[in-house]
This record gives sequence, C-alpha cells and structure tokens, in this order.
Amino acid sequence: MAVTGLRALEIWRDCLEDGNSDSLAEIITDDFVFVSPSNEGRSKDETLTFTENAGVRISDFDVVYENHEVVFGFHSTQRPDGPLSKVTFFARKEDGKFSYWRTIRLA
Repeated sequence: MAVTGLRALEIWRDCLEDGNSDSLAEIITDDFVFVSPSNEGRSKDETLTFTENAGVRISDFDVVYENHEVVFGFHSTQRPDGPLSKVTFFARKEDGKFSYWRTIRLA
C-alpha cells in the first residue's frame, strides 16, 4: 500500500529526530530528488545523509491536497539555533513511493 503524505511527514520527522534514515529510505525511489528552500537539489543518498545529520525539526503538518500522484501542504520547520518558520511542500509519487519533494520557505 502506498504511503500517505501525512505518514511520509511523520516518518521524515522521526528520522530527523533520531538520526536514522532507514524508514525514509523505504518510502523514496532510487532516483528521488529533494529540492530545498535554497533551491539546492539532493539525490536520494544526499537526502538520507542530510536527514541523519541536519538537526532540523519539522511539525504542524497540514496536507491540503493529495491523490495517487501528488501531495501538497504546509509544515513548520526549525533549524538549530534558528527561528521557527513555515514551509510549503510539493511531492510526486511513483508506484507508491515518493520520487520528488520540494519545500519553499514562506515569509
């Protein structure tokens, strides 16, 4: 069964908190691309390494729209020693896994 956007956010949150990206690796494709708010693209391996070491916290998940191909919503994010901020995210799914995830920081 395909993972939902909300479940993906929960998995991502848990991986960021405990530094273990194994569960995230299970829900993203081998050719996965993450695009950060600074417009930096990361491969699957780069994303998993970042997730293990980032120290970022995410919360306040709001999935606005989801179907079998895409997910769109908002969540809060906080970098170490940084202010709490809100981001919007867009993700694409392929064969029940996520192939693309982009976040954009809101003002």
